[in-house]
Amino acid sequence: MRRLRGYRLHGDRIGLKALAVAGVLLAGCSLAQAQSDWFRPPADVGQSGARPSQQQRPQQRQQARPQRGAPQAAEPRRVWSPFQPLIDLFGGNSNRPRRARPAPPSYTPPPPVVAQQPVDPRGKVYGSASEARAASDEVKEVVLVFGDEQAATLAQGLADAFAADRESAAVVGRSEADSGFGPGRGVDLIATARQLPTGNEQANVIVVFAGSNDLEPIDDPSGRAELLDQRWRDLYSRRFEDFLLALKLQRRTAVVVGLPPVEDSVRSEQIVRYNALLKEMVERNGFIFVDVTDGFVDENGKFMTSGPAVDGQRRRLRTSDGVGFTRAGARKLAFFVDQKLDDLLSGQDLPAAMADPADTRPSIIMLTGGAPAGQARTLAGAPGLAAANDIGRSVVPDEGKPEPASVLVDGAALPTVAGRTDDFRWPPGQPAELLVPPMPQGPLPGTAAP
Repeated sequence: MRRLRGYRLHGDRIGLKALAVAGVLLAGCSLAQAQSDWFRPPADVGQSGARPSQQQRPQQRQQARPQRGAPQAAEPRRVWSPFQPLIDLFGGNSNRPRRARPAPPSYTPPPPVVAQQPVDPRGKVYGSASEARAASDEVKEVVLVFGDEQAATLAQGLADAFAADRESAAVVGRSEADSGFGPGRGVDLIATARQLPTGNEQANVIVVFAGSNDLEPIDDPSGRAELLDQRWRDLYSRRFEDFLLALKLQRRTAVVVGLPPVEDSVRSEQIVRYNALLKEMVERNGFIFVDVTDGFVDENGKFMTSGPAVDGQRRRLRTSDGVGFTRAGARKLAFFVDQKLDDLLSGQDLPAAMADPADTRPSIIMLTGGAPAGQARTLAGAPGLAAANDIGRSVVPDEGKPEPASVLVDGAALPTVAGRTDDFRWPPGQPAELLVPPMPQGPLPGTAAP
């Protein structure tokens, strides 16, 4: 029995193997046939559509014969690829209807945001005071701004400020390139101050903005003075004092503007020391000094390119070179100067240099022959005084006045002192009461009358 069962199992295994071999052979034939069909191109490849039979051709020709002049639509030409079944399988068959995809929504980017410039009116800078007064009958005050290249920027900023706030004032600009107070400059501002226009061309207030070209060593016959050392300060101070003296002799109301900070940190430190020297000289001579540093530095004292403008908005104040000013920066620069001009243009707060010297210093005494001004007094002995200054006579000083005041102010003669050079009594050495009687006016005794 056991042996019979072993034969049966062995037979089943042989049968299964035979069936497996037959399946493999059938599959191989099918694959071979499928492979041959797979890579066999269709009959209509390279033709425009399927080729009709010979019987259908005449009928199709009659039905599909186009009219003359009508455009003929070109049929698409089929193209075959060895991978065409895969293409058809995964959606590449053109005959299979495709789901229409919705078009992506069109997106239009928003227009770029452009920063609007301030709407402040643009003021005009005139070439002369007569031109400014001729342009409008309302112009009553003229401000002259002169100096180096940066003075033109300040003049335009003041003109913008006046156009918005003060219609009765006009700005005249005179800026010269390569100008300054130091020696060797192309334009000497000291000579310019001595030749300022007068009469109808005279300005009410002068604003001086210069000095950026002077921050360099000074060469003279004695040698070279390095920037801001003691010898440089002495030489420069002497020349700047001459400039202020020229303004003072002409009784001009002037405002001197300090240099603003720049992007170069080393240069900014030099400007701080230069402004300190400038302020000392300006205020000592009785003029007004304006420091604009705080308007162009941040809370840490560092240079800033952009910052709060006059209108309160944050704007770009300086140009890309770190030295010049934009329109908003020029307007802010003029803001510091405009604060000092209100009282000066109205004549309410004149600087000490413009006041009458006799009013500010009562001890000044005008020399003989000079024209007294204000409360100035005339030196004793001037022409036209009382005839009490005769030789040999003295005037009793007024009660309540000390003797020096009577002599110097009222012109009283000094009391006679025996033996002094102004003692003209004869014979000399006589007391105040004359011991020798005066010579009689008639003929001497013992002489016959003529």
